[in-house]
Amino acid sequence: MIIDFHTHIYPQAVAAKILAAAKRKLKVAVPGTGGPDDLCRMMQEGKVSRSVLLPLAKGCHDVAGLNDWVQAAALENQELVAFGRGVRGVKMMPLLQQVYPDDPRCQRLYQGLVERDMILIAHAGRDPLDRPEVFGTPERFAAALQSFPDLKVVLAHLGGLRMWDCVRRHLLPAGKNVFFDTAYVSFYMDPEEIAELIIDIGPERVIFGSDYPWEKPGRAAEIIRGLGLSGAEEEAIFFKNAAGLLDLRL
Repeated sequence: MIIDFHTHIYPQAVAAKILAAAKRKLKVAVPGTGGPDDLCRMMQEGKVSRSVLLPLAKGCHDVAGLNDWVQAAALENQELVAFGRGVRGVKMMPLLQQVYPDDPRCQRLYQGLVERDMILIAHAGRDPLDRPEVFGTPERFAAALQSFPDLKVVLAHLGGLRMWDCVRRHLLPAGKNVFFDTAYVSFYMDPEEIAELIIDIGPERVIFGSDYPWEKPGRAAEIIRGLGLSGAEEEAIFFKNAAGLLDLRL
């Protein structure tokens, strides 16, 4: 069984703009359309049982509408688990929101999540577009989490996209409530590097994520299977860690 903890879907008009811009600026192929039907099809192809939906809106005026749309998509597809208003957790993307994780303004959010037993999932590390300002550095996440040891956190991209030396330095000592997803790291790391970092972190703190539509869930899963991990380690990454966080009984 596989739970994909890191996927994005968009309304059709929004997806058309976002994916076209990404292809143009990043010069990469985008295998998914960003639609819920396409995600469900790729889940079936990759034998993925559940996918966590992470709403991603740049402006505050877009958040409520996108949350509502994502929730509706999740209600129509039982394989999809929504993050956002009224559901399992909150998605934070410091580079879009232009806020540092250790900014005092974030403390109200963190405290609210702790009180509601909800999860924070955050983009960590650099921007694929390589913007000069890096808001969500491993060091800043580590500083923020010192004050909130009970906050359940999933840091995307193995804790810091293209900042993995800093992940080792600042985030490996983080508490048992800090997890790391595998979304999109294979585009920047060799399999040996991925395996080494997973072992350094501890497979019990690593969660599978594909970053659909930027990657096919099935291909992302095959990369994890090719790392030479034990069956128990793969089971933890693909299912057990995520199911425990989400309190899923499947």
